[in-house]
Amino acid sequence: MPTIRALLLASFCLAFILLHDTADAADKPVFRAGAATSNITPPIGADSRVRTSRPPATHVHDELHARCLVLDDGEAKLALVVCDLRHMSAEVAAGGKEIIQRMTGIPPECVVISATHTHTSGGAKLEDRAGEPYYDYAAFLTRRIADGVLRAFNQLEPARIGWGVAEEPTQVFNRRWFLMAKRGPIYGAHDNIEQVDTNPGYTGLLRPAGPVDPQITFLSVQSTDGKPISLLASYGLHYVGGIQANTISADYFAMFAERIGELLGADRHQDPPFVGIMANGTSGDVNNLERYSDEELAKRGPQPKKRYQSYEKAREVANLCAEKVSAVHKSIKWHDHVKLSSLQRTLTFTRRYPTKAEVEWAEAVKAKKIKPMSTSRYSTYQTVLAYASPDIPPTMDVIVQTHRIGDLAVATMPFEVFAEIGLELKERSPIQPLMNISIANGAHGYLPTPEQHHLGGYETWIGVNKVQLDASVKMVDALIEMLGKLNDKPQ
Repeated sequence: MPTIRALLLASFCLAFILLHDTADAADKPVFRAGAATSNITPPIGADSRVRTSRPPATHVHDELHARCLVLDDGEAKLALVVCDLRHMSAEVAAGGKEIIQRMTGIPPECVVISATHTHTSGGAKLEDRAGEPYYDYAAFLTRRIADGVLRAFNQLEPARIGWGVAEEPTQVFNRRWFLMAKRGPIYGAHDNIEQVDTNPGYTGLLRPAGPVDPQITFLSVQSTDGKPISLLASYGLHYVGGIQANTISADYFAMFAERIGELLGADRHQDPPFVGIMANGTSGDVNNLERYSDEELAKRGPQPKKRYQSYEKAREVANLCAEKVSAVHKSIKWHDHVKLSSLQRTLTFTRRYPTKAEVEWAEAVKAKKIKPMSTSRYSTYQTVLAYASPDIPPTMDVIVQTHRIGDLAVATMPFEVFAEIGLELKERSPIQPLMNISIANGAHGYLPTPEQHHLGGYETWIGVNKVQLDASVKMVDALIEMLGKLNDKPQ
């Protein structure tokens, strides 16, 4: 009898433990991830009704996509979208988020929609005419972005997540330079004298006007059995180019997305497919054209110049970045569950207007029909007069966001942000590491620092820069405060 009684007691205790463990497992939130792409390629072919900032594309080398990743910690969700576009309209982003919320319940502050800044994304809007079909690319794009997020949402599955930081310093160069005296004066947008020049050639260079950020910050998600789902990276490189004329291409960003899947061992036929994503970091003053000071060139000696075929350089950069990320990826720590949290804030900036001297210059050019100097490559008198109009609102509202994914932070900014701003954010962020994403939730021009404004150069000119000269200071302080609040939340 004592033996039977002991066996019954042991069985009861075991059953209680199993039930308790089952209940705990049922209460424990499950981390899930899903990813998808949505084709956003605009129509091609010359058409007199097509409005574009450049000649319309007549060929597609590779399709453009909205690359979407949705994360779910069981309580909160986060959608990260990167589009193969030159810019991201704030109106398109807002419209996409409205549809996304309606279809998935994910609130706008938990959705990031950014552009890569590929310069070969085309884009078109056909004017509405009687008896003719009307095609509005912005409307098409808005819906396709939302469709991509819904598909990623539909494919949520139990997952684990990890993150890391790789470096690729050989492909990022500051494009703003101080020049040697022998190069002569540097003429600005309004034929004024400036201290630095953008893309100044390759000789007579003194020193770059700012730093670069060589880091590639990334997050990776895979199924619980190890199948790669998606990898999202961010790199501070403007774009690469080397694309054939009048051709649509997603540049190195899409090539990275393809190559990183191969290196991670993703099956090309897996269901659902792996989604690689490369976002634009803080690269407003950075490209990958190798420039060195005359002093450095003397030390290096004659350098052979390689002639690249179309797309070859973009693929080279993509492969280098993918290899660096893949190497770090091998040793990242995987987490079965992390918490997600987000903060969004609307910042109001004073709109930048041209100075009195700039307006007088523009009016003189207009009256005398003077052709602006050849060094005024991008900004002409029409731009100055347009931005002097009293019809332009005196302020501009912009959206900035911060997101926390476990111990990884993400900061999003609706500008082409200078590298030094991103580096300051990374240094001051209370959550490490930090991923910066530019041209997110809008595109409001270049964002230099006040010091860079003082130096001049293309990125500081009226028209390409639209907000108060200390906007970067205000934005960085706001983002750091927001990251601090996320850091204070329990994990």
